Amino acid sequence: MNTIRSKRHEFKYASLALAAVLAACGGGGSDTPSSDPGTGVTPPVVTPAALTLSGVAATGAAIGGKTVEAKCATGTGSATSNADGSYTISVTSGALPCVLKVTPASGPALYSLATGSGSTATANISPVTQLVIANLTGTDPDAYFTGFDATAAAAVTTTKVGDAVAAVKSTLLAAGVDLGTIDVLAGTLTPATSTTTGNAYDQALDALAAKLATAGTTLAALTTTVVATSPAAPVTVTTAAANTASLPAELLLKPAAATCSALRSATYRVLMPTPNSTLADQYGTMTINAATLAVVYADGSPSTWVAHATEACRFTDETAKSDIVVSQAGVIVGRSYESISDTDHAFRPIIAFPEQTHTMADVSGTWNVIGLNANDATPTAYFGGTATATVDATGVFSAISNCGNEATWDVATCATPTGLQSTRVLNAAGGFDVVEKDPANYVSGRGFVYRAGGGALMRVEVYDRGDFTVWTQLRKNDLPAVDRVSTTWDLRISNLMLATPALLESTNTVKTVDTTAGSFVRLAKTVGGTDDHLETVLVNSPRDGFNFRAAATVTGTDGTTVVSVTEWTNLALRGMGLNALTRPAQKQFMFSVQQP
Repeated sequence: MNTIRSKRHEFKYASLALAAVLAACGGGGSDTPSSDPGTGVTPPVVTPAALTLSGVAATGAAIGGKTVEAKCATGTGSATSNADGSYTISVTSGALPCVLKVTPASGPALYSLATGSGSTATANISPVTQLVIANLTGTDPDAYFTGFDATAAAAVTTTKVGDAVAAVKSTLLAAGVDLGTIDVLAGTLTPATSTTTGNAYDQALDALAAKLATAGTTLAALTTTVVATSPAAPVTVTTAAANTASLPAELLLKPAAATCSALRSATYRVLMPTPNSTLADQYGTMTINAATLAVVYADGSPSTWVAHATEACRFTDETAKSDIVVSQAGVIVGRSYESISDTDHAFRPIIAFPEQTHTMADVSGTWNVIGLNANDATPTAYFGGTATATVDATGVFSAISNCGNEATWDVATCATPTGLQSTRVLNAAGGFDVVEKDPANYVSGRGFVYRAGGGALMRVEVYDRGDFTVWTQLRKNDLPAVDRVSTTWDLRISNLMLATPALLESTNTVKTVDTTAGSFVRLAKTVGGTDDHLETVLVNSPRDGFNFRAAATVTGTDGTTVVSVTEWTNLALRGMGLNALTRPAQKQFMFSVQQP
């Protein structure tokens, strides 16, 4: 113990002696460097390296006199923008990449990105760079900026940034805003002033602002849609955005119909399943000028739609004798007049949606399917069927479960088909071909894909026997909220592929929900009718993603009216504002379109 105490004392005294020496040499916390006692040379002060960020903030007009903030992989900084929107920020010990933020005098904040690996970087901040951030991250730009850290920075790659820029340019080009080869992040941005003409980038920003104003939308709404459809967005089938009918980003910038914001000027894919018709006659395109309601059909014939007097998103075509309704995702459902002979005619069902380009990888995954299938014994007659199928990025199926019966329309009993299965192959003219393996390479159908604003996908296929199927990504349905009200237009299609003479309308209100039974009770009726009644709907029956209503005879809410409730199996087409149903007792298929 004495030895230990003695050594402690020696250490204490040695420390005091060292402190005295340091004090004599200018130690004790002084910032003045001391000379090297061996050389007499004073070493230089080591200052941490600074990262310099610069660029221009503009919406078309310069964003001057506003704080520009930067958050980097390491380091933060800020500066006030000059009158011409230019800024320079010095970030002590900064490292790229960085995200930047500026809040204009009016409107929400804008965001951008600085990339690279050196000590300087350029980052313009504009509505376009805001959209690049949204596409790159699949996250609200404000939330991305708030949570940006070294981990988020590590996920930023040159390839991903390049892909995001290309995707945004493509979306804007589809709406008529051409950014060409402009480097939107680091290129020259010269806002117009009273003495300076804006450059091409500035003019594109002006064009974007004009498109937003004309289309009646906002940058915030456009950003939300770009986030939802970003490749980086979380893949989930239960998000509110994915389940809510909305327009894709490229349509939000296009002119809208005066009575229907969901109908935009565009080229639409049209599918019209028709018995005794060639495959090529069952699909095509039409162009719609939403502002004037002028339409040019696939055969080149022009026409004009007429808006319904009281119902938004409902139209007629007097020339084609068609009834048309539009979902809030821009999907068109209707019935089109067909002259069979000089004395006979019929109405055929049609479904149409804005034309888009997709790869097979875009549509890989597991899908629920519903449609009308051709009878083998009677090819001109059809029966309702459902299926669940998984397809890979090459168009090859790994699992199919077919559910349908020609006689009973039973869609609860399923079987796995045997033998060779068809594949899906991209077609250079758009969409994809349904290619049969037996006979080899026989194209038996054509399919097209549409992605709505929330990111959900729908596929529609027509086949050479006049039948069709509609596909939606597999999900498990949620129970609806009590008091939810739904009003729909209903297009019914017979087993002869004929549309009923008129669109019907129905409405329902959810009254109670049974979480244990997985069901809900709703008050339903035909619009304008007196058949108000309660009915029960089973959710995820007979399989996940489908709903089922059993046949029943009930007393109406007036206490006297007897109402026959018919059986149906319903598949909601996620994000499309559209349901598809089979009705076995009536031998009918039905599209049910949500009214705005």
